[in-house]
Amino acid sequence: MAVLKECAEAGLDRINVSVFGTTAEELAAVQAPRYASTKLAERKLRALHDTIEAGLRYGVKVSANVVIPDESHIPRVLRIIEEHGRDVVVRMLVNLEDGGASRNAMRALLGDLGAVPERHIVTAGTSDQRTRYRLPDGRTVYTKTIRPVRLPETCSGCRFNNDQDCQEGYYGVRMYRAEGGPFMVGVCIQRMDLAVPLGQFVMSRLCREVQAFRDDEYARLASLDL
Repeated sequence: MAVLKECAEAGLDRINVSVFGTTAEELAAVQAPRYASTKLAERKLRALHDTIEAGLRYGVKVSANVVIPDESHIPRVLRIIEEHGRDVVVRMLVNLEDGGASRNAMRALLGDLGAVPERHIVTAGTSDQRTRYRLPDGRTVYTKTIRPVRLPETCSGCRFNNDQDCQEGYYGVRMYRAEGGPFMVGVCIQRMDLAVPLGQFVMSRLCREVQAFRDDEYARLASLDL
């Protein structure tokens, strides 16, 4: 975990991890067939635990994202909250492929936990929104859902611009590292052809569109009487 220590020293203050299972059997069950090995899953779980411990050791905040497809996954999420909820921010995500069953499961889980909503957070210029809940013992959990957000120019003519093909919407910019090449900035997880080198992005029309969209939505949201 030396790289995490170096990242923390360079200014990294938060990492996000995705938790797909709390046991080797759970994790193996959601892997592709060639990786559906409990031994491999055990190594992945150890790596996950080591990453969380290293983050906490070096002063890096850790958030754990966990998708709740339906009510059968409630026990798994409860184990995650019990195991990591003291030191890690647990964020429960709606399954985009079946939002109805996922939202019902999330409501049932929050009821089981006795969770009380404290704050609703909307990120201007992206599809991200979340609600913070307080548990009876003082711990905090979040639910995370998607707003129907699109970039006004880039998304308008896209072939994926419909609710079936583009469930996430415009989530924000992402940075990638091209194999053997430069850092790239992308605005869509389905349209990698839109990704451009970082230096090119900061001078581009796309960058100006992203910034203007964020500023306009921030002004709109700030004017609402909530």
